[in-house]
Amino acid sequence: MQNLKNNGKKVCLINLGCKVNKYEIDSMANILSSNGYQITYNHEFADYYILATCAVTNESEKKSRQYITKLLKFNPKAKIIVCGCASQNNPEQFKRDNVISIIGTEGRENILDLLEGNKFEPYPLTTNFNSKLVCPHKSHTRAYIKIQDGCNNFCSYCIIPYLRGRNRSRSATDIVSEAETLSKNANEIVLTGIDVSSYGDGNIDLGDLIIKLKNVNARIRLSSFEVRIITKQFLEKLKQNPNFCPHFHLSLQSGSTTVLKRMNRHYTAEEYLDRINLIRSYYPNANITTDIIVGFPKESDNEFLETVNLCNVAGFGHVHIFPYSVRNGTNAAKMVQVNDKVKKERTTKLIELCKKNEQHFYKTMLGKTFTMLTEEINNGYMQGYTENYIKVLIKPNNLKPNMLVKVKLLEVTPNGVMAEIV
Repeated sequence: MQNLKNNGKKVCLINLGCKVNKYEIDSMANILSSNGYQITYNHEFADYYILATCAVTNESEKKSRQYITKLLKFNPKAKIIVCGCASQNNPEQFKRDNVISIIGTEGRENILDLLEGNKFEPYPLTTNFNSKLVCPHKSHTRAYIKIQDGCNNFCSYCIIPYLRGRNRSRSATDIVSEAETLSKNANEIVLTGIDVSSYGDGNIDLGDLIIKLKNVNARIRLSSFEVRIITKQFLEKLKQNPNFCPHFHLSLQSGSTTVLKRMNRHYTAEEYLDRINLIRSYYPNANITTDIIVGFPKESDNEFLETVNLCNVAGFGHVHIFPYSVRNGTNAAKMVQVNDKVKKERTTKLIELCKKNEQHFYKTMLGKTFTMLTEEINNGYMQGYTENYIKVLIKPNNLKPNMLVKVKLLEVTPNGVMAEIV
């Protein structure tokens, strides 16, 4: 490899996917900046563009293809490297004159070699966690640590297990070491992965990992995880880390047990509600958020109503709602599809309902004191998030981003919850 230090060329990194993609491109940015490259995440002129693609739906894969044209408007002579799930699924769709490397979901640690080009097929999927891609370049107030990759769940609507491989976990020792490094510049660390719930390093599970992180000088937050992990034993382990953030993004996907069975999700709606109640017995102020797919194949009016009823009971702090989108290569794509008009009507109804429930949850938190991580000033207010992930707005005073401040919640507004410093 040639010596690329002090190269001075600009590299723009674009993430079209999940938080795992975010960690991976930030780790590439760290390698690049250490070798003299200028790093940007803005849509602007650059010598190189690194595009982290997504393949969750057919539409996201299409968007990934179209993004190359958008980037070339900034610099028609730019060189482009494509990575991520869409390029793992079908590298041929990204072959363009300006595209110099296509690598899939592995091999990002080779970014300096990839800038030389001539790599046009995905690296083989590994069975061990790739520990070569670490210590991401800091781009926000919170830092991310990838603790796990791959998935063994094979939900009927999801192609990701075929593109990321089987579940594999990172060494707990490596995770703690990286957390200690990242905490020097970030007051919050988010543990992320394709299926965080499946984390396991020998005899250590996710709860044990949280305990091991209790001496790290930063808040510890979990990204999305599965309901099956919620047990008394797991919650008791979380309570041993005073820095753990009580925000549980607990994937639901449907409030109908029969739909969940068609999705190949391994729990019932009743079990899901039981786990929510268990969480709140340990964390009364927990913010429980979720994802719901509306209009999954064969979803009847009664099955949709079951989802509506569950949302009314659960008291979610926020719900990401998606109309079902066909993903070629999955079992769900072969099922009888729900009419697009029906999906749209149901999606609109559920969004309106969940917005009201979200506002109600925020109102139950008024008058309480939390710790806010400041992020940025917007429209005259410093905004940030509490440990239970409530968006807060306060007068900026002399505050700067990446500060932890005690705040009392005062008023719910359409843009967040107004608060005052305690």
